[in-house]
Amino acid sequence: MRKIEITKNESEQRLDRYLLKYFNNTTRSNIYKLIRKKVFKINGKRMTQEDYFLMENDILEIYLTEESIDAMVKPFVPVKPEKIGLDIVFEDEEILVLNKPKGVLTHPDKSEYKNTLATMVHYYLRDLCTNTFRPAPVHRLDKNTSGVVIFAKTYEALKKYNTLMRERDVEKFYICVVHGKLSKPGEVKGYLIKDEIQNKVRIVARDSDEAKYCHSKYKPLQQFGEYIGEYTLVEVELLTGRSHQIRASMQLLGHSIVGDLKYGGRRVDGLSNQLLHSNRMIIEGRTFEAKSTEIEDFVKLHS
Repeated sequence: MRKIEITKNESEQRLDRYLLKYFNNTTRSNIYKLIRKKVFKINGKRMTQEDYFLMENDILEIYLTEESIDAMVKPFVPVKPEKIGLDIVFEDEEILVLNKPKGVLTHPDKSEYKNTLATMVHYYLRDLCTNTFRPAPVHRLDKNTSGVVIFAKTYEALKKYNTLMRERDVEKFYICVVHGKLSKPGEVKGYLIKDEIQNKVRIVARDSDEAKYCHSKYKPLQQFGEYIGEYTLVEVELLTGRSHQIRASMQLLGHSIVGDLKYGGRRVDGLSNQLLHSNRMIIEGRTFEAKSTEIEDFVKLHS
């Protein structure tokens, strides 16, 4: 028999979801079979309902042999990335704020599992990682978009910041360099439709079942280039957070982002990726900022 005390990082989740994380070396069907066989007790009461929500300080008892339990539990071992080199903007007990470099995925996927931002964070915060909780990003950036990314270090913080994001209580600002002379501030409202095969989106005027509402505001900061208006440095505020939203919005305006070949941008000085950077986030009165040396260098070079 094994006894486990539920911590804050494990509380307020369903019993079955907790068990699926804890017993990470067995099948889902076996977990539900064990629940039906009444091998689990919480605070001395046998549990047969998988939808019980765990509370902090609950005592979970598992009535199996230690050998049986160990066979179903594979301890979490963080993958060591080739490079860690995290650019830390801010850190406290709740959150870790990073300046994500361009060319790095926020999450692992089929193409890359080792050298991602999440993998680097898990290795850096490996003392906080367990089978049932790992520090997680509360939002994401495209692989070739750099800038501010926030990771929650506790389950309580993850719930809090996910709620703030969902209720749009977070102000998100980006800077980008676009082609042409953009003279006046404005906004883009519409409905975003994604082509999953091409991994590309477009913004249309009318709503539909597959569309998602998107809204962003933009403001030109500086026009520069060999002739006035060749390029414009733009600040964009995201009012909704849709995939590729800024890139598609700039294309819709006729001012594609420099280097963004997928959305009408042209290759300049060997750039093969977009000059787009998440430079500022404001949450509960706190501002987190990160500069883009790539964009700063591009503006200096062409001014």
